[in-house]
Amino acid sequence: MSYLVICLQIHLQVVGQFQIITIDLVLTVQKHGSHYLIFFVQLLKPLLLEMDAYMQSNLAARVSLVDVHCTLKSINSLVASFVHEKVYVRTEDISEGACLNFLKKVYNTVISFAAKLFGLSEMDIDGKTRKEMFPLLAKELFLAVGHFLDIENDVIGSDLISLWLMILSYLTSLSDLDLPDQSLMISPILDLGCQLVNLYSALRQVNNSIFTLCKAVRLLITHHHESETSCTRFFAYSACLSNEATAASVAVLLGSQEFKLAIHHAIKSIPEGQASELIQQLTADVSESMEWLKIGCSVTDGKEIERLHVRDHRMLSIHKQLELLGRVLSEIYMVLLDSLSVTAGNCILLGPSIKELVSTIYPFICSLGEKCLDGVNVFLFSVMGTTSENMVAENEKEKYGISIQWIFVFLFRLYMSCRSLYRQVISLTPPITSRKLSLAMGDAFTAYTGRDWMEKSVWTDDGYFSWIINPSLSLLDLIHHITDTYIKDNIEDCCPLIYVLHIMALQRLVDLSRHRCSLEYLLEQNKKLMQVQKFDDADLSRYTKKDRKLKRRILVLEQEAVQLADFVLGYLSLVANNHSSILSSDDTFCEKKAHESNKWDFGICSVNKKSLPIAIWWIICQNIDILCIYADAKKLKKKFKTFLTLLIQTSLPCLSKSFQQVEKHKIEKDGQPKKISLYQISQGLLKDSTLYDHKFVRRNLSSRFCHALENLALLLFGNSSVSDRNFNSFPVWSEVLSTLDNSPAVVSGRRYVKHDSATRSISNSCNEQSSMNPTALPFKTVKDCKSLLNLLCWMPKGFLSSKSFSKLATCVLHLDQLVVAELLLCQRALSSYGCELFQLFVTCRRTLKNIIMALCEENIEASLSSLLSVAEGSYFITWLFKSVSAVTELLDTMSEDCISDYKTKKFSLMDHTSYVFFAISKYQFSQAVDFIGNSEQPCKHFSGFVSDQSILNEPPLCFNYLKDSEALKSLSIIAESLKEQAESFLCSLKEALGIAQVGIEEEAENINKMSFLVSCFGGFLWGLASALNQLGEKCGELKTKLLRWKSEPLSKIKLCTNVFVDLISDVLHMFLEKGQQRRSDPDSQSSDKFDYRRDSLVFNDLVVLPCLNKHLLLGLLKGDHPDRAVLLRQLLITYSAILRLNLRVGGPLLSSGMASLIIDMSQFLLLELANSVESPPPFTFVWLDGAVKYLEEVGSHFPFTDSALNENVYGKLIELHLRGIGKCISLQGKSATLESHERESSSKILHDDTGLSESFLSHGSHCLDELKARLRMSFSVFIKNPSELQLMSAIEAIEKALVGVQGAHGRIYEITAGSANGGMVSSTVAGGIDCLDLLLEHGSGRKCLSVIKRHIRGFVAALFNIILHLQSPLIFYRKSVSNEGDRNLDPGSVVLMCIEVLTRVSGKHALFQLDLCHIGQSLRIPGALFQEFHQLRISEGPVSSNTFLDEQNHNSTVSMEYHVLGLDQQFSINLFAACCRLLYSILKHHKSECERCIAVLEESVSLLLHCLETVDADLVVQKGYFSWEIQEGVKCAGFLRRIYEEIRQQKDVFAGHCYKFLSTYIWVFSGYGPHKTGIRREIDEALKPGVYALIDACSANDLQYLHTVFGEGPCRNTLASLQRDYKLNFQYEGKV
Repeated sequence: MSYLVICLQIHLQVVGQFQIITIDLVLTVQKHGSHYLIFFVQLLKPLLLEMDAYMQSNLAARVSLVDVHCTLKSINSLVASFVHEKVYVRTEDISEGACLNFLKKVYNTVISFAAKLFGLSEMDIDGKTRKEMFPLLAKELFLAVGHFLDIENDVIGSDLISLWLMILSYLTSLSDLDLPDQSLMISPILDLGCQLVNLYSALRQVNNSIFTLCKAVRLLITHHHESETSCTRFFAYSACLSNEATAASVAVLLGSQEFKLAIHHAIKSIPEGQASELIQQLTADVSESMEWLKIGCSVTDGKEIERLHVRDHRMLSIHKQLELLGRVLSEIYMVLLDSLSVTAGNCILLGPSIKELVSTIYPFICSLGEKCLDGVNVFLFSVMGTTSENMVAENEKEKYGISIQWIFVFLFRLYMSCRSLYRQVISLTPPITSRKLSLAMGDAFTAYTGRDWMEKSVWTDDGYFSWIINPSLSLLDLIHHITDTYIKDNIEDCCPLIYVLHIMALQRLVDLSRHRCSLEYLLEQNKKLMQVQKFDDADLSRYTKKDRKLKRRILVLEQEAVQLADFVLGYLSLVANNHSSILSSDDTFCEKKAHESNKWDFGICSVNKKSLPIAIWWIICQNIDILCIYADAKKLKKKFKTFLTLLIQTSLPCLSKSFQQVEKHKIEKDGQPKKISLYQISQGLLKDSTLYDHKFVRRNLSSRFCHALENLALLLFGNSSVSDRNFNSFPVWSEVLSTLDNSPAVVSGRRYVKHDSATRSISNSCNEQSSMNPTALPFKTVKDCKSLLNLLCWMPKGFLSSKSFSKLATCVLHLDQLVVAELLLCQRALSSYGCELFQLFVTCRRTLKNIIMALCEENIEASLSSLLSVAEGSYFITWLFKSVSAVTELLDTMSEDCISDYKTKKFSLMDHTSYVFFAISKYQFSQAVDFIGNSEQPCKHFSGFVSDQSILNEPPLCFNYLKDSEALKSLSIIAESLKEQAESFLCSLKEALGIAQVGIEEEAENINKMSFLVSCFGGFLWGLASALNQLGEKCGELKTKLLRWKSEPLSKIKLCTNVFVDLISDVLHMFLEKGQQRRSDPDSQSSDKFDYRRDSLVFNDLVVLPCLNKHLLLGLLKGDHPDRAVLLRQLLITYSAILRLNLRVGGPLLSSGMASLIIDMSQFLLLELANSVESPPPFTFVWLDGAVKYLEEVGSHFPFTDSALNENVYGKLIELHLRGIGKCISLQGKSATLESHERESSSKILHDDTGLSESFLSHGSHCLDELKARLRMSFSVFIKNPSELQLMSAIEAIEKALVGVQGAHGRIYEITAGSANGGMVSSTVAGGIDCLDLLLEHGSGRKCLSVIKRHIRGFVAALFNIILHLQSPLIFYRKSVSNEGDRNLDPGSVVLMCIEVLTRVSGKHALFQLDLCHIGQSLRIPGALFQEFHQLRISEGPVSSNTFLDEQNHNSTVSMEYHVLGLDQQFSINLFAACCRLLYSILKHHKSECERCIAVLEESVSLLLHCLETVDADLVVQKGYFSWEIQEGVKCAGFLRRIYEEIRQQKDVFAGHCYKFLSTYIWVFSGYGPHKTGIRREIDEALKPGVYALIDACSANDLQYLHTVFGEGPCRNTLASLQRDYKLNFQYEGKV
């Protein structure tokens, strides 16, 4: 009732003269509450009178148009309320048609006014008024028509053609109005078009709607008014259309993605049996369109001019008619044909129908198939019935030639679609019939087997048009003839035809490739046969002749394919020119241009001169696998290199956006079609792993990258600094270092010189250089260079050869050195240019790291040796260290706007450089260790230095030794270089530490130097440890040999390592209280460093030491002093490397007191993180991985220690991991998942994420995920090989966490049941669930599994307890983040983790035995969680209180403590899938127990099925009920289907119960579920295979029982329909 009053108020404001009447009516309706229909009729009558008056009056005045607009808005408001309140329902109409007639009257008034409004020309209304009012009136008219369609489709009667003409006519007015925002008119027009298609699809009359649209298109230009005027009142006005813009404007309708999808879905929904009938109707419509064209041409020729009125003759235009045929009608036909489904059921009838359609266009295309140069002229005469000389004047010849392209587009597209459909028919028909059809079509592949090919002796040349006429004209000759005649001088005007020719060429290429591969196989088999068997002369001659014939045939096919590929790739110049024009613009204009014009909407007929390069690039990239087959052809090599260059260039973003940002929303909000750009196409191809399978790409892509990098270097740094460089060889590092030491920044840094006049002049010149506008080149900025390097980092590198790796690494190193030189040159230019250069420097180091990582992963020995040969001397190592030190020292004075980004990337720079040290030391030490481990003793004369003469005199063993000794010697040089850096810094460091105070900015530079130095040490030591770790069990023997060897390089390495340990031990003072010493100072125990025995390691009890600087550490956790946090991270990672070395070969050791100190520090940090109330900053998660890494190394020592002595420490460390992981889960919220879930759901394809290592520092979720993964890894190490006592400690800790006991306090229970708020658990409980999953995953060995088996029932019971406390509708909602500690833990994610662990346990039935009660409870869980799912509502949060349950449950509200942000749809899908997997697993592995609990299973499956039921739109819109989208419902239906299918697999157990599940499905499908709405068709189709499986498992008696029980009604009909479809689509009857 309230809605009606609102509509009335709108009406009262607009129509004042009817105020008294309408107010009385409102009072009547409110008093009686009935007779809505009479009420609306009375409201609409005065409005109709006004519309009739407007129809009779002159609308030229602006005032009149404003009044009309107000009246139309009133009508729309009333009719909208009419629809919403469902006032008229035809089945309930007792007025004997009076109400329907009244609605028809209103509809006719609206349509008549629409026709009159469109008929008003610019002569009738001034341009400004027309431009302002026409779109507003048109919008209201189309909305009104849409409302009438919603009320009752019989309102429009048989006047469908008037609606289509109205839509098309108003679209043509867009060009005349020149509106700034055309979406105001386009959106309602497209909505009405989609509504018409959907309406007639629901009525099973989609063919009527589509072919009426085709007729309406033809009526836009008609030549027989007498016979056609009577069919539509709109005709008289639609004939007054502009000749120029008609087709382009009408094409907007067919260019709409939504409209084409509506037709696509409508065609897909037609029954199989009607497909052939649809093709027959299409054939008739095509014939009518061709006749329409001929009549138009004959009229233009003058043969029928006397039959037309003078007014009509004035509007005829053959150009417009040809464009309508090719641009509009062809698009309608193609959407119809491409949407048609060919199945085994309809292929027999479809074949003749398609052939009949082709026969319709046969007379027009057969002339093209004739092998004569005049085929095109004959073709045009057969189509148009006249010649060009008779049709157009001499001055219009060029325009006529352009219009002729639309005939080719129309017929070629129709032929291509029919050809594709007919091949599908051939593939589905029986073998004998398919061979006949294939022979008739000239298709030698679809129906023939390999044996048929082996027995063939003649291989005919079936041309592209062999289906029409055989032998046909070569497609290549036809393309050249059309190109030379029509396209050569009019490329911009013939874009659609060019694209169609490309499609045809590629289709022919596919056929040629298949034919060629088949012949090559025959040739290979023929050769093998000749080699194996002995033939006489006659047989040998026969096989030799066959061999020559095959080779000649292959050569002919290859020549044709190369020429076709040459044609396709010949248009790459358009792509290059298009991309260059984009880059030549400034950033702002470039961004606008790329968004507006440089995109393509995938429509063939919408291709124009701007989108043609994109369309060509799209089709080339989509078919690159076919084109690359011929890449080795001499004629194509240059073009393929051009293709690779363009691929690299276009993959770089031209917009001022980051590299990894890709447009995700391709369908615009204003209804514009989905579009794509060059950048997106190239990105998609580069992400396709099949691209790198092609030999040409593997061989040339790296050289294209190097060429691009060289061009960038020339552009960025000028010819003077780059032209003399040889990018094919490594830089001369001695010269590079000399330049670095003599640079102004380094010199001024040594002399402590600040800004002087020289520096300022350099700064000014650099600022001027950076402010210069770069020239228009393909790569013109530093951002382009970064994007190119990012692309190289992101791309897979397994395809690269050793030579390619060396090329790329060399180019990157040169660029790295040039960037450093430029940075130091512009040392005081504190501008954005300096920031960009620094980011480029970081990117160079990251790229170098990625190249080395790829070399290590692919184990390319030669390339790795070549690349790391640069590290044999000390110069390269010194360069790595000094370049970073100089740049970071310089940029510490960066401006404030760049400082945050600089700090973030500075830490990444340290990691990248540290990895280079790691890779070098690992490779070199692996070479040396491999030889030492395999040799008995060293060469007796070796002293570490070798001469050429000594090599000649050594035995063979020493030759190998000398090679590996070079690696050891190189490693010692690296260690010496790092030692020198450490010693030079050690003295100044100790002085700095003595005066360092927290918060003093002057010490930031020293701290950065310390961090970088320690990170280099850590990389070096981890390289040694990783090399030893690869040996595994051989380490024990290797340890003895290493101690026995007395080589000088090894001694130097040991000595240098001692210096490293001294340095990092001194740095640790920074994190202790001032004046405090550690319990065991390493300085006092330096003699113990090599007396380590790993079985003597004893950890003290974990007690936080008083010497720790707790204030500083707490500040680090809160985000204070990030420089010190990074330093602490590097220290802990380096200590971890020392522990790993100790474990492997007894290397340098910290004292036991130092080890305990670091453990205490790590424990303090993680405990404070777990106890923190506020969420720490993202960077905290980054540097904390150092502490977790150290704990991981500690965990690897426990199997070698006395378990009795360290049991307490082991248990506490396990609890520490539980709390740390739990805290991460608490912070993740709904996104928290188990490790097994993340591993199973990970994709195996290349992801959109570019993997920028420094970008993740600013994204808290990624940082948190990384820390959680590190904690899991550390926990896995702890439980990898523990003693029984240690394992019991771990299990006890997990049990306490799961039952909610906090530590040793049994009275503190961390699991609480909720009221309306749901339950609550602590983060430790969540950590226990995660660690239990890790224990089940990584626990191995008989001892470990036996211990887990004894406790598994307790674990399962604890999981049930957690779910019982947490189950509530609130688990489906997102929670807001508050500062209340563990209250942030999301109960939904905890429940999901519990279900996934239960699924894992139930799947390991051979290991873990569950009781019957456990099985029953597991079956009950899904039903308990989803029993109120259909009553959930969408929250409008954030709110403090929200009602989301049934209205009768008045107490189910959210309290003030629980803030809801809305229902999480993705989580609901994940939980639904997890529940289905749980039921599926139990059904599969616990059949007998499940059969005993079958009632519980039935209830849970029934409740899950209810979730798939359609929710009424009124409940969603008005009352806010939640409903899955169609695609989401389809996903969930797929999960539920697996349960039905598993029941069928276990039908020996569940055969007697299958009919119960089937009856539940039928009951819900028939509309008897909770919502009484049934299941949507798309969702039901995903569920149907499971339903068929249930029917297959049911006996005949069970089905008969259901038939009897259901009785007459929809359920019995549904059962009969299911049985019929089951026999047709599912039941196996022995047919092949």
